[in-house]
Amino acid sequence: MDLTKSRKGTGEATAEQNRSQTRNRISISKFLEVAFWGTIFWGIMRMGLHFFHFTPYGLSTFARPFMGITGEKTFAGAAMGALVLFVCSLLASFLYMLLFSRSRIWWNGLLYGVLLLLAVGFFFRIGKWEISTLSTEAAWFLSYGLFIGMTLSLEQADH
Repeated sequence: MDLTKSRKGTGEATAEQNRSQTRNRISISKFLEVAFWGTIFWGIMRMGLHFFHFTPYGLSTFARPFMGITGEKTFAGAAMGALVLFVCSLLASFLYMLLFSRSRIWWNGLLYGVLLLLAVGFFFRIGKWEISTLSTEAAWFLSYGLFIGMTLSLEQADH
């Protein structure tokens, strides 16, 4: 009788290990999909927020390291900004999986959004922002981090 329980327990442990190994694998195509939709939705949101003057940072702000401040105001600046946002979304997805891959909590995305806000805010002098800019950027980064966190956590649980 003890042997039966022992075998059954070992089989269940092996099945659980196989499920956890499968759960940790997310395909490259899923990372590309998250980056694509993150770029589309949050790029449009950023353009709208900038258009209505909620923030001085539009989509083309992401192109600033490559095109300078004067290049931001062109169509090429907007296209380059979208491309940089796509690459940043791809890197942010990989980084999220490195930091939070063992956690099953969706809401870690909020913490991740705060970390992204602080990292980007450091380069854009977050200490000199007005409260309206800070609140807009905080909402954008929190929702962006939550999108990445929830999408990857749910994708990981589906496997």
